[in-house]
Amino acid sequence: MKKILLFFLTVFAAYLTAFYTTGEKNGFTDPFDFKKTFKLSFLENTSINESYLNKGIKNLNSENYDDALDNFFDALSEENTSEINYYIGYTYLQKKNYKDAIHYSQQACDLNPKNPEARLVKGEANYYSENYQNAINDLYFCTELNPEESKAYYYLALCYSAQEKYKVALQSVETALEYDSTSVDYWYEAGYLSDNVKDYNKAVTYYLKSLTVNPKEKYSLLNLGLVYNKLGKKDSALYWYNKTIKEYPDYSLAYNNRGYIFQTEGDYLRAIKNYNSALKYNSENSYALWNRADSYFAIKEYKNAAEDYKKIYKLKPKYYNALYYTALSYENMTKNKNAVSYYRKFLSVADNDNKYCKQAEEKIKQLQ
Repeated sequence: MKKILLFFLTVFAAYLTAFYTTGEKNGFTDPFDFKKTFKLSFLENTSINESYLNKGIKNLNSENYDDALDNFFDALSEENTSEINYYIGYTYLQKKNYKDAIHYSQQACDLNPKNPEARLVKGEANYYSENYQNAINDLYFCTELNPEESKAYYYLALCYSAQEKYKVALQSVETALEYDSTSVDYWYEAGYLSDNVKDYNKAVTYYLKSLTVNPKEKYSLLNLGLVYNKLGKKDSALYWYNKTIKEYPDYSLAYNNRGYIFQTEGDYLRAIKNYNSALKYNSENSYALWNRADSYFAIKEYKNAAEDYKKIYKLKPKYYNALYYTALSYENMTKNKNAVSYYRKFLSVADNDNKYCKQAEEKIKQLQ
């Protein structure tokens, strides 16, 4: 009897110890709430990692990335697992800290080589770090582990596109679409890559598909105009440029592209009006500047043309052919001294094999 009594006293003492060491700090006030206290005492040491991990995931989902990292590192200090390292890598990816994203996703892969999510994070981080071949290796590994991971195929497409391997890139994004046809990014990329391989009809199809997912997808609207223009369907191109401008009235590039259609049709005044709008919304739009300069030159407004060509060179010195056209504009204004000066400036920066070099040299001799 004494032994039985001693046993129960020992158990009760252990119970009270559990309550006062763990129960009170969690807000429990009743020591006879047996269910809560026993549950807490048994889970106190075994669930701490799960608790930190769950908090981290909640903060991650709420885009509280710094707090999420604190939680994940607390979990990692208790137990080094592939899952925790993956979440740390993924959080760093969201913060655009690609170096740490690669490091921790690699840790996750080392701990569990069959973790496809970690491979995907590492592939994405390598893509954004412009380590394209490393990214391709990781992304392929991800597709082997999870053949239906559409995002891996999408990033493979981006990697191949960055390497200018447009045909294989198109195949990759089309595979992504087989597994997820609801992504506007996938449809847009398929359209962009089809354009690059000069399959313009397919590009139209894909861009239109992207608009069924998001009717206001900015770049699909614009690029439909580009593709229709390449197909020689200028009325359709204008329709899509007009639609783009209606949705995005401050979109500089849309005004430039619409202006270029008028320019190619010889309607230079309407073209210039569109280029003015393009430059109103983006004064550094070099396309609009160059096109406006060419339009001014075409209607013999050489002074305005020269000013635009000079702006182009100042904005982007690699476009040094603008110096040649500046000189040509001055020559047409019979300002020979200015023309010679700009021809010489052009020759001082142009490559030796530039097609205008010989002409510039001849003009300098003629005008001196």
